[in-house]
Amino acid sequence: MDDEVERLKSLLLRMADVDVSSDVYNDHLRTVLFHELHRLKAEEDLRKRLRSLQGQVERLGARDPDFDMKRFMDEGWE
Repeated sequence: MDDEVERLKSLLLRMADVDVSSDVYNDHLRTVLFHELHRLKAEEDLRKRLRSLQGQVERLGARDPDFDMKRFMDEGWE
């Protein structure tokens, strides 16, 4: 590990008065790591879903330049 990272980690643990050998610390660390892995996985899943949607949009073809969204929406309310 980088010396600066190690120094910052030690400083943070000292300031937070954390006993790194305690089970509470290990449980907390485990939970934090699990949540971070879950967040990264969800982000990856979102990218896959977006790629799929973007592919569907591309298959619809080019947008009609004469389409009037306001008129379309107004007609939907009538």
